[in-house]
Amino acid sequence: MSSSGPRRLQPIGPAAFGASPPAPEETYDRLLEVPVTREQLNHYRNVAETARSELAATLVKFESAQAELRDLQSKMRSKEVSCQELKAEMENYKESNARKASLLTSLRDRVQELEEESVVLSTSKIRTEIAAHSAVKENQELKKNFVELDEKLQKCLKDNEENKKQVLQSCRKHEKFLAALRDSLDPEKKNEKASDEDLILKVGELCKENALVKGQIVALEETVSVHEMEAEASRETIVRLASEVNREQKKAASCTEEKDKLNQDLLTAVEAKEALEKEVKILQERLLAGQRVWDASKQELSLLKKSSLELEKSCKASLDAATASQSQYSSFREKIAALLRGGSGPLKPTEDAILERIREMGSQEESGKQMVTQLEAQISELVEQLGNESGFHQKALQRAQKAENKLETLQGQLTHLEGELVSGDVLRDTLHVEKQKYLQFLDQLSEKMKLDRMAAELGFDMRLEVVLARTEQLVRLESNAVIEHKTIAHNLQRKLKTQKERLESKELHVNLLRQKIAQLEEERQMRSALTVERDEAKVTIRKLQKQVERLQKELSLCREMNTELKAKLADTNELKIKTLEQTKTIEDLNKSRDTLEKMKEKAEKKLLSVKSELDTAEHEAKENKERAKNMLEVVTSETKTLKKSLEEAEKREKQESPLWHPELIPELSHHLQGISNVVWQIGLIIEVSGHE
Repeated sequence: MSSSGPRRLQPIGPAAFGASPPAPEETYDRLLEVPVTREQLNHYRNVAETARSELAATLVKFESAQAELRDLQSKMRSKEVSCQELKAEMENYKESNARKASLLTSLRDRVQELEEESVVLSTSKIRTEIAAHSAVKENQELKKNFVELDEKLQKCLKDNEENKKQVLQSCRKHEKFLAALRDSLDPEKKNEKASDEDLILKVGELCKENALVKGQIVALEETVSVHEMEAEASRETIVRLASEVNREQKKAASCTEEKDKLNQDLLTAVEAKEALEKEVKILQERLLAGQRVWDASKQELSLLKKSSLELEKSCKASLDAATASQSQYSSFREKIAALLRGGSGPLKPTEDAILERIREMGSQEESGKQMVTQLEAQISELVEQLGNESGFHQKALQRAQKAENKLETLQGQLTHLEGELVSGDVLRDTLHVEKQKYLQFLDQLSEKMKLDRMAAELGFDMRLEVVLARTEQLVRLESNAVIEHKTIAHNLQRKLKTQKERLESKELHVNLLRQKIAQLEEERQMRSALTVERDEAKVTIRKLQKQVERLQKELSLCREMNTELKAKLADTNELKIKTLEQTKTIEDLNKSRDTLEKMKEKAEKKLLSVKSELDTAEHEAKENKERAKNMLEVVTSETKTLKKSLEEAEKREKQESPLWHPELIPELSHHLQGISNVVWQIGLIIEVSGHE
C-alpha cells in the first residue's frame, strides 16, 4: 500500500471499522484468537497515548482557532460598522463640500458683478471729474475774460474823460486860433496892402490844405484800421498758438502718463512672466522628481514581484520536499508493515521443528531489534528534516508576509504619487489658463500698438522684443515731438515778442495819429463815438452778465454732480468693504474645505489600514484552518495506519502462535475501543469544521 502525500479525508465516524463501533465482547473474542506479545502491546499503548495527546493538542488548537475566528468575526463586524459610519461621514462631507462649492460659485458671481459695478462707477467718476475740471477751467477763463473786460471798460472811461478834456482844450485852442486868425487877418492891424480877397485866398488855400490834411488823415485812419486788423489777427493767432501749446503740453503730459502706465504694465507683465517661468520650472522639476519616484517605485515593485516569485518558488520547493519526505515516511511505514506481515509456512508437529522455529523467532527478534534501531535512527533523521523544512517554511511565510507588507506600503506610496500627479496636472492646467490670459494681454497690446502683422511674421518668441522695440520707438517719437513742440513754442514766443514790440511801436504811432485826429475831429463825432462805445460796452456787459449767470448755473450743476459722485464714492467704498468681507469669508471657506479634504484623506487612510488588517486577519484565519485540517488529516492517517498495523498483527499472530495471554485481552480491547472512539470524535470534528 502506497500513500501519496496528505490526502483529503472523508468524515470518519463509528462506521470506519464497521456498521457501528465494536462491542467489547466481540473485540474480546477476536483478541483471544490473535496472539500478541508484550512488546507489541507496549508499542500499541505508546502509539495510542501519542495519538490521544496529539488529539487533545489538536482539539485545544482547534478550539483556540475557533475562538480566534470568533474574535476576528466580531472585529470584522465592528470594523464594518465603523466603515459604514465612515462612509456616512464621507457622504455628509461630500454634501457639505457640494453646498460650499455652490456657495463659492454664487459668491464669485457676486464678486464679479460688484467688480463690474465698481469699474462702471470708477469710469463715471473719472468722466465727471474730467467734466468738472473742464468746467472749472472754463469758469476761470471766463473770470479772466470778465476781469479783462472790466479793465478795458475802465480804460475806455478814462479815455473818454481824457477825450473830453482834450475836446475842451481843442475848443479853447480853436477859439484862440480864431482870435489869432481874426487878429492876423484884420486889415487894421496888418499892412494896408492886404485885402479881403487876399484873406479869402489865404482861407481858400488854408481850406485846400485842410482838405489835403483830411485826406491824409483818412488814409492814415485806413492804415490804422488795417494795422488794428492785423494786430487783432496776430492776437488771435497768438491766443490760438497759446491754446495749441497748452493742448500739446496736456497731450504730452497724458502721453507721459500713458507711457508710465505702459512701462508699469510691461514691468508687471515681465515680472509675471518670470514668476510663471519659475513656477513652470518648479513644476517641471516636481514632475521629473515624481517620474523618478514613479520609476523607482516601479523598479521596487518589479523587484518585490521577483522576490515574491522567488519566495513562491522556494515555498513550492519546500512543499515538494515536505511531500517527498512524507512519501518517504509513508513508504517506510509500508516497509515495516510488510516486514510484520511476512511469515513462514505451517509448522510440523515435532519438537525439533518447534525448537527450530523458536530459534528462528529468536533470531528474527534479534534481527527485528537491529531493524528497529535502524528505523528509529531513520525516523529521527526524518523528524529533523521535517523540523528543518518546517522552519524553512515558516521563514518563507515570514518573507511572504514582509513582501506583502512592502507591497501594501508601495501601493500607499503609489496612491500618494498619483495624488501628487493629479495636483501637478491641476497646477499645469492653471498655468495653461494663466498663459492664455498672458497671450491675450500680449495680443491686445500688439493690437493697440498696431503690431499684428509684425508679431505674425516674427512669431511668438519675438513678440516681447517687438513690443519693447515699439515702446522704445514711441518713447523716442514722443521725446522728439516734445522737443519739436518746445522749439515751436520757443519760436512762437520769439515771434510774440517781436509782434509785441511791433504792436507797441504801432500803438505809439496810432496814439500819435489819434491825438492828431482827436484834435482835428469835431465834438459831435466824438460824442457819437462815445455813445456808440457806451452802447457797445453796455451790450458786452449784458452778454458777460448772461455768461456769468450761465456759468453760475453750470457751477451749481457741477457742485450737485460732485455731491452725487461723492455719495456714489461712499457707496463704492461700502461695496469695497463688502467685497473684502466676502473675500475673507471665501478664504475661510477655502480653509474649511482644505480641512475637510484632510479629514477625508485621513478617513480613507484609516479605511485602507482597516481593510489591510481585515485581509491579514482573514489570511491568518485561513492559515489556522488549513493547519488544523492538515493536523487532523495527519492524525486520521496515523490512526488508519495504526488500524492497518493492528489488523496485520492480528493476522500474523493468528498464523504464528495460537496461544494468548488472558490478562492482555481486556487491556487490548479497551485500547482498541478508545482508538475507535478517538477516530469517531476526529471525524465529528472534521464534519463540524467542514460545515463552518
